[in-house]
Amino acid sequence: MTPPIVPGKNGMSTVLLSHPSGSSADVYLNGAHVTSWIPAGGKEVLFMGKTATFAPGDPIRGGIPVVWPQFANLGGLPQHGFARKTEWRLADDAESSEDPASVKLVLTDDHRTREQWPYHFRTELTVTIDDKSLEVKLDAFNTGDELFTFTAALHTYIAVADIRESAIRGFTGKWYLDKTQGGNETKDEAKKMVISDETEIRAAGFKDAVVWNPWAEKVTGFIGLAPEDYIRMVCVEAAQIGSPVELKPAGTWSGSQTLAIV
Repeated sequence: MTPPIVPGKNGMSTVLLSHPSGSSADVYLNGAHVTSWIPAGGKEVLFMGKTATFAPGDPIRGGIPVVWPQFANLGGLPQHGFARKTEWRLADDAESSEDPASVKLVLTDDHRTREQWPYHFRTELTVTIDDKSLEVKLDAFNTGDELFTFTAALHTYIAVADIRESAIRGFTGKWYLDKTQGGNETKDEAKKMVISDETEIRAAGFKDAVVWNPWAEKVTGFIGLAPEDYIRMVCVEAAQIGSPVELKPAGTWSGSQTLAIV
């Protein structure tokens, strides 16, 4: 059957995904935002800020915000672009879908987006769950007659028991830009990044990864985060930042991120 759309927090439209195994996910139409994923027989994988606001046009602090068409402040748009603050809609083929474990949402340009970013586009976000995995796929289409460039990310907040006792593996030998050190390029020589090993993250199409935690000194500067929230979260996000995507007229691009319990 088609995934139901129900009133979420503050009455905001939310798609409820369910899998025969018992796994579930919540996707808000505001920002095409995944706010919850609970694998079969497990517990919540995604972190949500204790004081996160749920209001049309506001970004939601936690879950998986869709960063598009600009990462951070790397351009003339507001922080992280407009996709995470805009109401998406069900794709036409999603309305007739018989799969309760998957949904496709669409965002297209209109007069409000063109006031900020003067291009014609179509973006699609497809969210699919099974018993032990969550896949989020972002597709971008240039529907106009001008080339445009963009940066993007799936800004995934992972819940951890205590960030002070957690580690992230897989970055050894990688070069990275340290924003806390003025963007200096550094090679990671540690065997693990001490910031859970239970969650595996795979990406396709995205060339970069971002790891972030505000820590105690800065957490109070972020709307939606309580002072102690930094202990319970870490962001590990698939991203396209260093080399912006150039999309010619009629061009397409696709990137995905899969979270899996291993």
